[in-house]
Formats: sequence, structure tokens, C-alpha cells
Amino acid sequence: MGNSFFKSLIIFFAVFSLKGLEAQTTTFYDEFLDQIAEDVFLSPQKKEETEIGKRVREKNFEEIKNIRSFIKNRLVYENTKEKILGKNQEAKTGLIQDLESLPNLGGLLWYRDNQTVLRWGDWSDFYEDGFSAEKIRLEGQLPSFRLGNDEFYFFAKNMSGYSPVDFRFVGWESTFYVFGDDGSLRFSNDSHIDKSLRVSEFRKTFETIREKIPGCEILEENDLKIFIIPAKNHPIYYILYGLRLFLYVWTVYLLWLFINLAFPNLKNHLPPSPPETT
Repeated sequence: MGNSFFKSLIIFFAVFSLKGLEAQTTTFYDEFLDQIAEDVFLSPQKKEETEIGKRVREKNFEEIKNIRSFIKNRLVYENTKEKILGKNQEAKTGLIQDLESLPNLGGLLWYRDNQTVLRWGDWSDFYEDGFSAEKIRLEGQLPSFRLGNDEFYFFAKNMSGYSPVDFRFVGWESTFYVFGDDGSLRFSNDSHIDKSLRVSEFRKTFETIREKIPGCEILEENDLKIFIIPAKNHPIYYILYGLRLFLYVWTVYLLWLFINLAFPNLKNHLPPSPPETT
């Protein structure tokens, strides 16, 4: 009984470890297994890193979706797109004013038949050669959409002093800084950070911090770079982690006992193994 229990336990842990390493979220079943693997095997620090990555990814997706919807609706509203294509300066000025009202939109590019119809915002961080406005890097994770024959590219960038999400009250011990593809600060739970900070400047500071604080991580989520500086975990975190692990092991043990009690003759009904050949 003891050997079979430990064998079952080892198989259980092996399966969920593999599921945790190869996260597949395409089905409810895979998500369920990933969640169990995350809850059981991740340390408090790693679990917090995972939660930060998930929350940032969700907020970024939501922000990009809202910006895209706003631009699309504004172009369709009162036939604005066709008016601008017809050289209506008033419609173009109205669109630009509305774009400027968005506190988290950095720029918009509008192409038609490989020709630039409208360029709004500062795209200098996306110049392929560093200085030419005619050679803008459009590949990669830059958000885009189409309306008929027209292509639109845009990027999110917070206005000075603007923060789209307040992460200070989530309860995370780690401090994190999220920078967009253009190098600007997008999200952070550090209320004292200079919101005009660039990723090139912060990276130097981060490398110095990493030498002093072990466990610092850099995560990449699509067009975002997430810098995480862990806090010192309190003893209660490890107590709860051990308790959680114990409860999962105890649940597996009770399940194994239940199966043996409910189906005591299950092994007797299995087909006999074929004789070994020498």
C-alpha cells in the first residue's frame, strides 16, 4: 500500500509539474490544471510574479482594445474617414483634437495605398534608422487595424503625470515597473516614480539594484517589458505555502483511499497480463 501510494503521488506531481511548465490555456481543462500547478508548486515570490504578469497583460489588452475602439468609432462617426480622404480640413482638425484628448494614446499612423494620409504623435522612438520619419518600424507587436483599404497603426503612451491603473492597493509586496515598446513608463505600483522615466535610464538603475537584491526579474509580455524587484518575504508566506502544499498532498491521499475503498476488486477485473516471453 505504501509503495503504490508514493508511486501515485510521484506521478501526480510529475504530471502537474509538466503542466505548470507548459502552460496551455486553450481549454478550460488546461487552465484548471495550470491553476493547480501554480497554486501548489510556485513559491510566494514566483506566484506574485505570475500574478503581476497576468494583471499587467489584462490591463494592457483592455487599454489597447479601448483605444482601438475609440479610433474606429471616431473615423466612422459622421463619415470622418471619407471626409479626410476628400481633403476636408475641418474633419481632420476635429479628429486630431479628439486624439489629443486621449491621455494614453501616443500616436496614430494612417496609410492608404502605401501613402501616409495622417501622422499624429511622436513616432521618433519607432524610426528604423533613428531619425527618418519615412522609415517607421511597423512590424512586431505594434497595435493596428484596417478599415476598408486603409491601415492604421497606433501605440499607447501615458501623458505626463497620467497613470491608467493604480496598483498600490492590490497588496503585492514586489515593486514593478512596466515600459512600452516606445520606452515610456506604462504601469507601476511605485507612487514615487518619475512617470517621465525612460526604459534606457531605468535599466541602468535596475542592474545596480539586481546586484544588491537577489530575485529581480525582467518579464516580457508582448510589447511590454516588466521589471520586478521582490520584497523580503515574511515568514507567514512560507507557512501558508507549506500549509497549501500539505492540503493538496492530503487531498490526493484521501482520493487514493476513496478509490481503493470504493473499488476494492477493481484490480481483479482487469485483463490478465500477457505471459512474458524469453
